[in-house]
Amino acid sequence: YYARGMAFEKTMIAILDADAALPRAQRRWLGDFERPRIETHVGVSKVDFRYADVLVIEERPPPGEPPRVETFSFKSRNLRLLDPDELTVQVNADASNAMRHYGGSRKILRDGMRQQAAVKRVRLVYEGGELLPQKRKMFGDAVDAAQEKIRGVEVLSQ
Repeated sequence: YYARGMAFEKTMIAILDADAALPRAQRRWLGDFERPRIETHVGVSKVDFRYADVLVIEERPPPGEPPRVETFSFKSRNLRLLDPDELTVQVNADASNAMRHYGGSRKILRDGMRQQAAVKRVRLVYEGGELLPQKRKMFGDAVDAAQEKIRGVEVLSQ
């Protein structure tokens, strides 16, 4: 499971890097950034210390404004065998944990980036394909329920 998760994370980082290289209007993931800086395994804290899989920060924020900050949490979970209730509970738990650990006001604890930041959006990205339920509507319903319940989290699959 660990190797699969690391491979998915590596793939997602490559996707984000490629997205950042596109003109802003063509970006799928980072369109809200003028010049996104993508950092991996960044220490963030509020009460406890956690590592965000990916933290994206605006390299050149408008004068007088704090930089836009978003975090990504990648999950390579086999959701295929879960029933609808179990799936809803799992997605809600993952979304809640992602928001609690990586969202809101955070201290960024990486040299050269140390600052207090308001994380504007947390994206929880599940590995897709064979790991998702065959009935995609079931996953969509669980995602909708989580996003309705936990504000500030966007739940996706890739």
